[in-house]
Amino acid sequence: MNLSEYNNVFCDSKESIDWAYRNGLPKDALIRTSSPAMLFEGNSYVQHLESRWSVKELSQFQSSIKKLSEDVFDAAMSVKDIELEKAIAISQSSIIFQKILYKAACLNDDDFIKPRLFIYVDGNIGPAGNVMNSPWDELLKSNPLFSMVNYTLKNDEWNVLTTQGVSYLQRLKVAGYKTIVFRLAVKLMKKLPNFVFTRELIMPNENELNIEIAYSLALHGVKVTEICSEPMHDNNVVLEKNIMELYDAVMPIMYKRIKLWVVESAVEPTMKLFMSHLKEYIKNFELQVSGWKNFFVNSSSLRQLVLMNAPGNIKGQTLSYICRKKGIPFIATQHGVTAEINKFHSEVSVGYESGIADAVFYYNSKCAEVKGSSHFSRSKNYIVGMSSRHIRMKSMNPVDKTPMQIIYVSTNLYRGNMGHLSTWHTDYDRALQEIQIVTDVLDKLPHKVLYKTYPEDNRRYADQDPVLNYVSNSKNITLFDKKIDMRYLIANHRVVVTSGATSTLSWPVMSGKPIVFINRKEKSPLSDDAHISLSKGLFVFDDDNNLHSNLKNFLSQPLTDIERLWKRKEGARKEMIREYFSEYNNGSGKRAAQIILKEYL
Repeated sequence: MNLSEYNNVFCDSKESIDWAYRNGLPKDALIRTSSPAMLFEGNSYVQHLESRWSVKELSQFQSSIKKLSEDVFDAAMSVKDIELEKAIAISQSSIIFQKILYKAACLNDDDFIKPRLFIYVDGNIGPAGNVMNSPWDELLKSNPLFSMVNYTLKNDEWNVLTTQGVSYLQRLKVAGYKTIVFRLAVKLMKKLPNFVFTRELIMPNENELNIEIAYSLALHGVKVTEICSEPMHDNNVVLEKNIMELYDAVMPIMYKRIKLWVVESAVEPTMKLFMSHLKEYIKNFELQVSGWKNFFVNSSSLRQLVLMNAPGNIKGQTLSYICRKKGIPFIATQHGVTAEINKFHSEVSVGYESGIADAVFYYNSKCAEVKGSSHFSRSKNYIVGMSSRHIRMKSMNPVDKTPMQIIYVSTNLYRGNMGHLSTWHTDYDRALQEIQIVTDVLDKLPHKVLYKTYPEDNRRYADQDPVLNYVSNSKNITLFDKKIDMRYLIANHRVVVTSGATSTLSWPVMSGKPIVFINRKEKSPLSDDAHISLSKGLFVFDDDNNLHSNLKNFLSQPLTDIERLWKRKEGARKEMIREYFSEYNNGSGKRAAQIILKEYL
């Protein structure tokens, strides 16, 4: 391919664009990108692809997603013989597609008729597969002057979450003895004949609370079985007879939305891509159902119950469908503290546990209230409290006898091509905000700071995060970029600084360490009610014109002063934890197991 013919290029990798220059691409070619690393290079020919999005437009785009999911669900349910789980899956597919629509909205009419080059990047990736590339090849394939070239990264290093470097003792302290007993029980029970048992707990995945529930049930003689279902890979799967009726019901809703956000030339290609996306999603639903059917065909005559973490995906939707058909109770547990504190979280309510499970075990009443009131909710709600792993965070001792000073737990996770639209900022804007925190606050403190990166498993950009360059150049900030969970680090520090109303916050809060929380009004902000409560229990700094100076002045105090101020908030913090984190301070697994034994097994 003669790259000299192109002057307008889609590319999200510095390494691949350097390769393109060496192979004829003109140095004055326009490079359109979402990559923060490329945008921070200072090349005048590099253009921010997503600059068409203002904060106002992004807020409108995002805040309308909730209504879209409800409308698609209702439309799907109106089709004869379409059942709840499939309607939820179809609704969720429309929400997943918003990531593609977001990128399609960045195109202009010329992109569909003039020469365009897309440099597709491949390399080491995470469990989600290669998500480093936008779907320009699908959106622009009708353009006869569009070309794509593949580039495989040479500077190619990527790691996933690990416990390497964490001592066995540390891991044991976090996991607790119940996890050990649970692992042993699963192995032992697998070898015993079914006639030894009368009841069986089936676990397709796990989390902290699920492990404790399974541990308690095992002590009562319930067989615990871990499973992993792979769908049947049958390309000839027959879709339902009413598939066209389903398309007819859903397509007008999506057409109206697509037409609202993209240029005229992009409407038809985007609609075709959604049609293909929806067809593939429905096909995958049928394949997963077949996989679960095969599992339960050979299942025992024991009284069974399914316990699942985060079932708001196609795996959980299809398993719930099979369980309902077979009369098997399907129970879910709260995945993390988010919905009860996050102002924007209802936009992904189609993925709530309450829409899929027969019953859900929640940490607190507030979460049960929020998720129970969603458009999709059908479950019974039980409040059992947080796992003992969360509760034990307060008793964790530092590995070093002398705790270090401040840890900054970064939540700067870029959207890339896979992340939910949880912020009204582009990735470039997010990087800029994070850099300002580093340079205007952390770098200017009289205390040593550990900068803990977000341990993302899935590679979103080929290039290193430009924020890390600023961290590395600071004299008082130490970079910690190992893919190790923060729960192993918190005990070693006296003050924790973080941002974002997500599940990340729960672990520092339960540690008892002084928490300085940065509340970004356009990036996973606190809900109004949560803001009132958390401001009393934590040190909350709102995103305003004085954020950096206020934050710097507060953190520049002697740490003993910060700890003294923290102690004064103890009473309010206990109430905050009870309301927004854990309603009980122990016994969640046992409490949930008793409910299961009484009501479901």
